[in-house]
Amino acid sequence: MKTQLKKVLDNYSVKVGGYKPNPIFYEKTGINHKRFGQLLRGEKELLTSELKSLSDFFQIPITELF
Repeated sequence: MKTQLKKVLDNYSVKVGGYKPNPIFYEKTGINHKRFGQLLRGEKELLTSELKSLSDFFQIPITELF
């Protein structure tokens, strides 16, 4: 089952013509590579600060990440 974050990332990837998180993404969101992987797999819950930074990065409402 896909996490909501994975769906958002897939939609963003389609929108921009393919996207894979890079060092700039991790710097802008403040989420490291390992933590982001855990979030994508649904192993960890998103923190409020992470919700805000991902919402800002993907330019979507926070509610789309639930």
